[in-house]
Amino acid sequence: MDKNKLFDDAVVRFTFELAQLRQEARHGWQRIFENPESVAEHTQRAAVLGYLVAHREGFNDPNLIATMILFHDMHEARTGDADVIQRKYVKLDEERAANDQVSGLGEAGANILKMWNDVENANTKAGRIAKDAEILEMAFTARELVVRGNKDAQSWIDGIRTRLHTMSAKEILEIINKSDPGIWWKKL
Repeated sequence: MDKNKLFDDAVVRFTFELAQLRQEARHGWQRIFENPESVAEHTQRAAVLGYLVAHREGFNDPNLIATMILFHDMHEARTGDADVIQRKYVKLDEERAANDQVSGLGEAGANILKMWNDVENANTKAGRIAKDAEILEMAFTARELVVRGNKDAQSWIDGIRTRLHTMSAKEILEIINKSDPGIWWKKL
């Protein structure tokens, strides 16, 4: 069979699979009786934040950070978005899911898997920036919930400070924690 045809078939399957992320709820929020977004929605805003935090950090390739984040939760199309409580009882093989997802994509798949690992392990500068952006996105969501009246979301914001790696993310978190989510339209 033609190499391009095999690749194209894998691209089609992978892209259809990623559509599952639009259906996958972010489970951690359900613990505080909320269901504000899907995994895909979280990923989109996290990628934007990654690009911006990378700029603030002086990282030479902000596009790489945004791209890394676009793939960071791809495995959840197969494993679901397990929260902290679920992970106490269920063993997920997220790495195997990610490997299987990109197995037919050749060099592109290997690159995707490397980016996925870098974010998952936060073991490179790019990975740490990307991980911080993902965490910051959740802080934005938590702040939106706090302002809407869900006091339990504040404990989530307070608990993430020690998980952040970059000074940029730590400083942005402090601004988030004091901000009105409607400020963007109230200042128009």
